[in-house]
Formats: sequence, C-alpha cells, structure tokens
Amino acid sequence: MIGNWHTEVRREYAGLDARFELPIRPLGWARVIGLALVGFGVFFAWSPALGVWQTVRALLDGTPEETDTLLGLFQVPFLLAGGIPLVLGLLVLFGRCRVEWKDGRLRSTEILGPFWWTRRMPRQPLQRLGVMAAPSGNDDDRPRGLGRLAGLFAEFEDGPRRIVALGYPKEWLLTLARELETLAGAKGFAGAPVKVALVEQWSPDEEDGADLTDQPPGSRVRLEEWSSGVRLTVPAAGLWRGSRGLFFFALVWCGFMAVFTVGAAIAGFEWDGKPWMPILFIAAFWASGLGLLAVAVHMGRRTAVIAIEDGRLLVETRGLFGVKRQEWNPGELSAVRADAGGLEVNERPVLELQIHPVGGKKWGLLGGRDEDELRWMATCLRRALKLPAHSPHPEGPA
Repeated sequence: MIGNWHTEVRREYAGLDARFELPIRPLGWARVIGLALVGFGVFFAWSPALGVWQTVRALLDGTPEETDTLLGLFQVPFLLAGGIPLVLGLLVLFGRCRVEWKDGRLRSTEILGPFWWTRRMPRQPLQRLGVMAAPSGNDDDRPRGLGRLAGLFAEFEDGPRRIVALGYPKEWLLTLARELETLAGAKGFAGAPVKVALVEQWSPDEEDGADLTDQPPGSRVRLEEWSSGVRLTVPAAGLWRGSRGLFFFALVWCGFMAVFTVGAAIAGFEWDGKPWMPILFIAAFWASGLGLLAVAVHMGRRTAVIAIEDGRLLVETRGLFGVKRQEWNPGELSAVRADAGGLEVNERPVLELQIHPVGGKKWGLLGGRDEDELRWMATCLRRALKLPAHSPHPEGPA
C-alpha cells in the first residue's frame, strides 16, 4: 500500500530553501524487476570478476604470467558492464530521491546507501513543471499498481526538459510540484518571480504543433519558394552532430573490440576446449559495433529533398542504406508536424519530421536533427499544403 505524503516524505525548510527526502520507491510487486537486474548483473559479471581477482592475486604473489595478466585486464570492461544492471537493480530495490530548492535553483539527487548521484540542472530560470502519469479516468477505471506511479519533469528557459524524480505516486509528485511552484514563484534564479505551469500529464502537442516561422540560426537547410510550391533541400548534418553521439560511441566500441580480439588471438582464448565458442562471442560483439557504426554514419550523412508543387508532396531521402522516395497527391495528407518518433536519447524523446496521410501510417524522417529546425520545416510544409499540425483522422494499421 502507498503511504501518505505527509508521513512518508521528510521535509526541511530554511527561509526560501527546501529539501524533500523521498523514501525508497513504493514499487510493490514490481521490485521483481530489480531482482532480475541484480541477478543478470551478477551472472554477467561473475566470470570476469573471478578472472580479475585471480590476476590480482597473481600480481600480489609475484607470480603473474603474461597471458593471464593480459586476459585479466581484458575482463575489466566486462566486469564494469556487468556492474551496470547490478547497480540499476539495486536502485530499483533500494534507491530513493532527494529534491532540493536552494539559492533559487532546483537540484535532484539519486541516493543508494552511502552513494549518490546528482542530476545536472541548467543554470536558468525554471519555466514549467509536469507530472507524467497515467490518466485518472473515472472512479471505476483508476490506474492501479505501476499505473499509480509517475515522473516529475522540469523545463528551463532556453533549456531542455530534465527529470526531477521517477517512480513515485502521482499524488506525491503533484504535491511536490505545487511546493516547488510556490518556491520558484517566491524567488527565481535571477531573484525575480518565474512562472511555473503545472500539468498532470505532459503533452508535447503544445510545442510540436506550434508554428516556427523564422529559420533557426545555424540551419543550413535551403528554402526555395515560388507561386505554386516550395522546396526544402536538407544537407548532411555531419557524423558528430547528426548522429547525436552515436558515432563516437560506436568508435569506442569497435576500438575496444579490436584490442580485445587481438589479445584473445594472442592468448589462444577458448571455452571448455571449444575454440569456436569465443569466435562466435567476439563475432556477435563485432556485429553490434559495426551495426551501430553503420547507423551513425547513416544519420550523419543522410540528405533529403522535400518539394511541394500544386499541392503534391514529394519526399526523397538519401543515406547509407540507399534512396527512398514517397509521393502524396492533393487530398491524401491530413497533418504535418515535428513529433517524437519513439527513440529516446538521455531520457529525452528524439523528434522527427512527420507526414500523416489520411487514414494511413505516418511517414517519419530526419529524426535527431535540430528540434527548432524540424519545427521550422514542418511550419513551411504546413503553410504550403494548408494543413494542420494534428490530424482529425486516426491513423490506419501499420
């Protein structure tokens, strides 16, 4: 059973500063997820931990062999990788959150026993708080179990949305948001009152459907307009910017695998006398790394041409995986907007340019590019096609 905010949450006030100590998350039966993560982490890290421990003992005894030392060093990354689900599982089981309003700034800290991790918040005025939760519905259809838990998010001036707290009852987070709203209104980052809009369920429609008429600074998209249509020519964003960090991650992955493969070949690594087992293991990791690298190159090198002529829309995209073309005749489209495509990076939805046919499946492209640039392109297309941002027609089957 979920307790009461006043009895479960410890609160401390000092002038216009406040600290809210939330307890261990009341997840109920969902704690089995944490147990599963802990079990997986222990299973994955057990063998590397044993190898590293044997290497350390050999070094302490002064009798290390070169191949054993090399293998022990190569198992350290796998030990760390196994520690990730282990720590996540412990956070699910025993983690709690501390939220602070101090010196006009919002802070959020995850705590696990003697360890803690503080979420970085922008040094900007707080603009809005939102509690993302399942809709309440009517009295007979209220969310139960995990559906009663929610997340508290904050938006800052000219800054991204940040997570403040996750996995707590909706009623608690709504109360916390109201208290933060009062504190932020009393004294903001610059010492002046700031507006904080409180919503029970975050809706991206307010932003994704808003017109952005001016091309964002730094955008290299070329816009051509004439009496009967427009054309948007979208150049490649580049490997670093266009892949949103995926290219760097893929390079690190493949670099590590190259070193590991060479080390395994030198050491003659095998499992239970079966040399083909490590070959399959290494090949699977190489496939993952090369796949990530291919996706990153595609995101960084893709280009697009979007043209409208007499109400007819033509989209052509080019990338590592070839050329795609799609056309829609007048009357076949119901909406155009920039919206989340299902992918998330750093717990933030990745926007894409979406074209919604009448009763058909949406067509998404250019996911991961600058959000303001995507909204500006969507505005240009909507105005040329005389379409709204949100379709009055439901999408058809996928």
